Amino acid sequence: MAVSLLMPDGLALTAQQERQAKAPQHGGGSGRQLGGRSGFRVGTPSNILTANATTWTLGPCSIEIDPGASVDQGMYGWANSSNFTGTGAQGVQAADATYDRKDIVYIQINDPSAGDGTASLSYNPQYLAGTASATPTAPALPPRSFLVGTITVPKAGGGSPTVVRNPAVYVAAGAPLPVSSLAERDALTVFDSLTVRRMDLTGDPLQWWSADLNKWLTGAVGIPYVPIWTGVSDFGSGGSLTGTYWVDGDRVRVRSRAQFGAGAVLGNSVVKCPLPPGFPITGTEALHLGAGTYVPASGVGIQPLLVFQNSGAASVWIASSPIKTPGDVPVSVASGSSFEIDFSYQTSGSL
Repeated sequence: MAVSLLMPDGLALTAQQERQAKAPQHGGGSGRQLGGRSGFRVGTPSNILTANATTWTLGPCSIEIDPGASVDQGMYGWANSSNFTGTGAQGVQAADATYDRKDIVYIQINDPSAGDGTASLSYNPQYLAGTASATPTAPALPPRSFLVGTITVPKAGGGSPTVVRNPAVYVAAGAPLPVSSLAERDALTVFDSLTVRRMDLTGDPLQWWSADLNKWLTGAVGIPYVPIWTGVSDFGSGGSLTGTYWVDGDRVRVRSRAQFGAGAVLGNSVVKCPLPPGFPITGTEALHLGAGTYVPASGVGIQPLLVFQNSGAASVWIASSPIKTPGDVPVSVASGSSFEIDFSYQTSGSL
């Protein structure tokens, strides 16, 4: 195995060395350090492959293909500048009299210079008919091949063939990788920060792999913090203050829980939950930020809470008419009772 450098003057390179040196440009998920994930160029029309009863046609397109014959083979750029048509023996075969059939169009890379064991160079699109069946399946993809698409051929008299293009697309390093299904996503070789765009879900959301959590994440990730609530004389022994916040653009959502312990003392001051550090309230939105629940230790006498903006914090009130501080109602702070709030606001802070 040679070291490849792309590309100083005066240094001769083989095609394979050039493919290797271009490996850093390839998006991840394939698990092949000098290869990549085969796929059409992003934006390739879904109807780039068409078929009728006798002929299939692949329109002008470009594809990156990793044959995977060896560790160091690398990826091949492939393109056709005009229609490529399969007819005759390489065209759509006659429909079966009884059952439907699934055929495939594929591109097989045979490159003896890369040590793949083949006798001659070939890379044209090819056709392979499946077996007609009551439950037809596509034939197995030959080695070193990229699936262009699947052609479903109805039984004789059942109508015209239908085509499904392979949804796999190639993206450059660092770009979100479009995937068409959960199965396609889960077949990827994951690494920390690998990002995919789920084309099978409404809104095409992004998901990324977290090595720390060992799972896929979607949307904003909750960030824990400890909000030191004010206005409470003593949270008591065993009391706790917990909070989590999410940042989405200039929007912050907060969930917080203040639980009282033994010997807690409430007092009658305005009770406030501090905001996450570095994310102040800005903008001209209404003062009402959210709501919550007072949960007594006994489970009897649950009361709704209202959350308002108050001097750069979230003040917590009993939802009475008029509203009152928890100490003015008053509420019990027996060990195990708690305030639980959920609110959001606009901020000028950023991650």
